[in-house]
Amino acid sequence: MAASPSAGPGRGVLDAGFQILEAVSAAPEGCGLSQLARATGLAKATAYRLAEQLVALGAVQRVEQRYFVGERMAELGRHWQAAPTLSRAVQRPSRILAAVTNSTVAVCILDAGEVRLVSGLKGAEFFLGTIADPELIYRTALAQVLFAGRADNTVPPPTYSATEWQRVYSGIVDAGMVSVDHHKLIAGICCAAAAIRQPGTCDAAAIGCVSLSQQFPPNLPGLVAHAAREIEKNLR
Repeated sequence: MAASPSAGPGRGVLDAGFQILEAVSAAPEGCGLSQLARATGLAKATAYRLAEQLVALGAVQRVEQRYFVGERMAELGRHWQAAPTLSRAVQRPSRILAAVTNSTVAVCILDAGEVRLVSGLKGAEFFLGTIADPELIYRTALAQVLFAGRADNTVPPPTYSATEWQRVYSGIVDAGMVSVDHHKLIAGICCAAAAIRQPGTCDAAAIGCVSLSQQFPPNLPGLVAHAAREIEKNLR
């Protein structure tokens, strides 16, 4: 017999409601009532009652006899921030870096091994989104610094052998946690990235500057590293 939403610690109505949302979001073709009850472990009557309450709130939509994610959840999701504190701390240093270099600036974190944009200026989302090969992102200066800044930084990122990563990692450490791409990844594009140390956490963060200059700006790594230090001051 399925447990009621109030049975046992941590199994309140709110928990059960989120279980409904998780089950619905995991079913792109919609979730019927029986499927909903099986996925959540709730009684059919309870699953139906909670699902209909979520429909009334706009968090779930019902099409015939199947439930889908509602418009209200999509609207709330658009306001989600990957790292709110970091996002506030990077605003002024990022704007100054973008203005001084006339370049694209991106601040990223690692989220479950994926490079996630926290804040970007002058087309950062477009640049990261147009890298054709999804594995190519791990070859960017930004990704290299992020993986070098992890707690388990000796583990190679995807696409790297252990020997290659050790060479790349050593170079980043020797450069003061800065990585530089001299037109190697994409012709006509150079990039410099620096690690951002966040107090009280080992979470990896980095700021990168992408320039379309045919000649690699000689002061670009220093400017990016300076922006990273300013962000760290803001975080403190």
